[in-house]
Amino acid sequence: MILIDSGNSTLKTQYCREGNLVASFSTSYQPGWDQCLARWLKELPATSCTFASVLDSTRQKLMDNCLADCFGPSVTRLLSQARSLGVTNGYSHPEQLGVDRWLALIAAARISSGDCIVVDAGSAITLDLLRSDGTHLGGAILPGVNTTLEDFKRVFRHIDFTDSAISQNQHPGCSTEAAIQIEYGLDSIVRLSGLVNRWSGLFDEDAEIILAGGDAARIQKIIEQPSRIVPDLVFQGMKLILQ
Repeated sequence: MILIDSGNSTLKTQYCREGNLVASFSTSYQPGWDQCLARWLKELPATSCTFASVLDSTRQKLMDNCLADCFGPSVTRLLSQARSLGVTNGYSHPEQLGVDRWLALIAAARISSGDCIVVDAGSAITLDLLRSDGTHLGGAILPGVNTTLEDFKRVFRHIDFTDSAISQNQHPGCSTEAAIQIEYGLDSIVRLSGLVNRWSGLFDEDAEIILAGGDAARIQKIIEQPSRIVPDLVFQGMKLILQ
């Protein structure tokens, strides 16, 4: 089984056999990244793949061509749903929730026994609130630890950053605009820590904090509340969907 998680800055791939990880591959989107991916995929004895992607249309076309060349029609794309495996999407338009966030919520619901806050720290930092009954309360999107505001806006080039929802998001957002958190002059980690502390009060009991992404360890040092790092959270969600 080939699984591909195409994020904003990095593409990660896993080859699993009988539930065990056999090989993995990752690449940034430098020129020729799709050719490198194709060479790696063609070395494996796999005939199909499943992927989740938040890529823009230009990069997505390169990826689609690569996968079609390697697997023909045996390619499955996972998308965000209104509900699945006991989790209910909190977005007003469920398909607009990033599929990586959706899959992370699916995984978090399985591994957590109570309410939880899911933080994925990559080129963008996302925060999502999930009740123990599977209800997603929405969340936040912030620039990553090393992401400039200009780069952040390029990632979300389809968003109107003058939208009033962006400046009125004191509560967990249930649309991309309402989730975007930009406070000029304030470090993203400081902003994130404040949101975690404030929004923890939306739960009746202490919520478990689950961290994922390349900067998870750095985030863990700053957040005042106990947390645990769960690597490959998105891949865990993909596997649950495919079971």
